[in-house]
Amino acid sequence: MAEPNWEEVQEDKEQKKQLVTSYIASKCKVDSDVEDLREIGACLSNGAKLEIDILTGGLANYTYKICCKGTKGTDHKLFAKLSFPFAQLFPDKPCPLSRTQNEFEMMHTFHKLSPGLVASPYFCDDIGEGMKLLVTQWSPVDEQFANQFIDGTVDLRTGAKIAEGISTLHCSPDVDLDFNSKMRPFFHSLTPILKDILNGLHKSENQDRVGARAKEVGEDATTDMFDNYVNTVDLAECLIHGDLHSFNILIGAKPSIESLESFDASGSVVFCDWEMAHGGTAGHDIGTLRSFPISCAFAHSINGHRHAALDCLSWLDTLWSSYEVAVSKVNTSEEQVTRIFRHSLQYTGLYLLAYYALNIHMEFLPIDEGNVEDLTKVKESIGLVGLKCLEWGMDKSLSLAELKANYSQAIEEEMAILLSTKKVRRNRRSSVLRASGRRVSDANLHFSALDRLSIISADGSAFVSKLETLPSETSLGEEDAALAQ
Repeated sequence: MAEPNWEEVQEDKEQKKQLVTSYIASKCKVDSDVEDLREIGACLSNGAKLEIDILTGGLANYTYKICCKGTKGTDHKLFAKLSFPFAQLFPDKPCPLSRTQNEFEMMHTFHKLSPGLVASPYFCDDIGEGMKLLVTQWSPVDEQFANQFIDGTVDLRTGAKIAEGISTLHCSPDVDLDFNSKMRPFFHSLTPILKDILNGLHKSENQDRVGARAKEVGEDATTDMFDNYVNTVDLAECLIHGDLHSFNILIGAKPSIESLESFDASGSVVFCDWEMAHGGTAGHDIGTLRSFPISCAFAHSINGHRHAALDCLSWLDTLWSSYEVAVSKVNTSEEQVTRIFRHSLQYTGLYLLAYYALNIHMEFLPIDEGNVEDLTKVKESIGLVGLKCLEWGMDKSLSLAELKANYSQAIEEEMAILLSTKKVRRNRRSSVLRASGRRVSDANLHFSALDRLSIISADGSAFVSKLETLPSETSLGEEDAALAQ
């Protein structure tokens, strides 16, 4: 893959910032139907100017913070996402622009279902050549939820609120289960990566406990796990967020980064990044959301911080118990709840195996930079639990109680192993993401570090080859293919 011309990338970045600034300014009128746009319009008419900062992105989109200072020193803020019909580093692999329009529509839908749990969407317009601009309210809370798991002190109030929000979405009647269906080729394009991960576990050079477990169950069994997962990709049982991990949920910042035990007064949560929303299986959202908390629990365990690990797991217990109660209130049978839990284990397994093999999210764990020994042990525990979850996720003979027991026991066993590691105990520290004010982008997570070690290949080349097989513009709808020209 050729090295990008970074000078051209920087120039393009600045041109897009100017384009976004000018367009948003043109929408901020004193007679706008949207209060935020009216207030900014009034400021602009009094000589103020818009300020714009890039938050994340650069591959398939940029996200921005738009700010305008009022006459009394008040900051009026907006959030904006500029989406491209392709990934910048893979210009022949379009990402359908319909995803951004659908994100706008999904935010409207969720705002009606669960007011306060999503920022208000303001507009989504075509802008420039083949780009879409989504502009929303600046979220009343704006810290990524993952920080609390990194800290090891998690606000249990958020578990019940998140469960209520996603259960309301999952149980919403009369929805279009074909919503955002143009993204399905993209979802399917990721399945070969999982297959490569599972195949890699059987290689003789893989001598860790994850490889040993895979060899013990056999290649036929791991093939069955993969096939069973693939069969769930096109299940359309309810509307789902589709990318609900803890970096895509916003919370209120703690009053002080030194005070890990304190939370903001509101306990508010806001769901963001809805572009992967589609008709799917409810277990997808629950399973995805488990992955980072489990990983942080293992990292806290190897640091000797049992209470921090248990805090992460207690939050997961609150999430599921609240969700189970909520869906049971709308005539969901125990058989259906069992099916959701079983599917959730598949997606937990999928994400944990991706963490193990591809290092996704791993740099954010509470492990000292450069401590390869501890990170390797934690990743081994992550991978082993991931493989077990994928295995249980296809076993229809297991009851809900048995699935829960297997899941809990697997985590407890790995925590015990990690806690038994003899090492100097360090004081817990706040998330480096919080301290730096850094915001994590999915696009950067998935594509920026292809040269990390993985079981697929030492230099990541096999992963790149899979990315190069993502659907071409010919597999998209005519409208989006035209935009990709």
